Amino acid sequence: MATVEYLGATRRFDPEAAPAVDSMDLRIDDGEFLVLVGPSGCGKSTSLRMVAGLEPVDEGEIRIAGADVVGKRPRERDVAMVFQSYALYPNMTARQNMAFALENARVPKADITRRVAEASRILQLDDLLDRRPANMSGGQRQRVAMGRAIVREPSVFCMDEPLSNLDAKLRVSTRTEIAALQRRLGVTTIYVTHDQTEAMTMGDRVCVLDKGRVQQVASPQELYERPVNTFVAAFMGSPPVTLIDDVPVESGHAVIGEDRVPLPIKVEAPTVIAGLRPDGWELSSPEDPRALEFEVLLTEWLGSEHFAYAKPCGDLRGASIRGERVIVRIGKKETLSPGAKLYARAISGEVQFFDAVTERNLCA
Repeated sequence: MATVEYLGATRRFDPEAAPAVDSMDLRIDDGEFLVLVGPSGCGKSTSLRMVAGLEPVDEGEIRIAGADVVGKRPRERDVAMVFQSYALYPNMTARQNMAFALENARVPKADITRRVAEASRILQLDDLLDRRPANMSGGQRQRVAMGRAIVREPSVFCMDEPLSNLDAKLRVSTRTEIAALQRRLGVTTIYVTHDQTEAMTMGDRVCVLDKGRVQQVASPQELYERPVNTFVAAFMGSPPVTLIDDVPVESGHAVIGEDRVPLPIKVEAPTVIAGLRPDGWELSSPEDPRALEFEVLLTEWLGSEHFAYAKPCGDLRGASIRGERVIVRIGKKETLSPGAKLYARAISGEVQFFDAVTERNLCA
């Protein structure tokens, strides 16, 4: 097993453009499951490929088990890579594809059989072991590609959106199996996804990237409850956070409409940005003078939870809601039709406050 360290690691595709990965400093502990997440083009796949040796490092170092691997060939790094594409040998069966690297490494046949069987069980491949890729669906091919990496039992797993071609039900069950397998084997794992639900449910820690730069590295709970800036707050969490710009500050309080929410720290600036998760709102009534009035646009029922998407109607005293839309968690049996009025107020202690200029969390 091994630690992985990025030490000022930078990758440039165009000398005239901003780096794809910009001076990345990050340590992944031995046996840790770390997820790289962010929007398209943020540098997460490039960061992963730099560890695997598939992308060069223009500046800085990448260390595996304490050794600088910059300049080493991929096969010298003891890293197993799972790609978003399948990259299977078309003339081999699923069983042969998974066993191929082990046979080349002269692993005993009994061990090969055991490893292939275990990977097949985890990935629900037992009925596919004797099929060739041409006779499989895209999701089945991706599972075989994952099995090929799992059987190698490497020092580091690098997984680049391996579940993207699976159907929704299999995606949920497979991500659970991957996380359980990783914890059982204790293999250091770097996992790339654009899906923040995958990131929150799988990772010991999550590294949020934007424009090639690390924004925050923390546990899923900390990212949700104490995002370092508005980007992380907006990206992590489903449904997303509501951000309210230019909220006036008066006598140690943030003034949201007619409501006054205590600020957790002293703020000298005239305004702040307020962030509220869907569960940070308390439903109220038109008789409550501190409640904000909204018009319901639509509701989203998810079985265990029910959300209302609404636009503001009342005066926010100079503040403005990004996107002109709030998301409020409502009762499971609440019935609100589009056009209905909804009254809610911020729950004190559930509001995140950000600097109006830097957009950094004032309490992080």
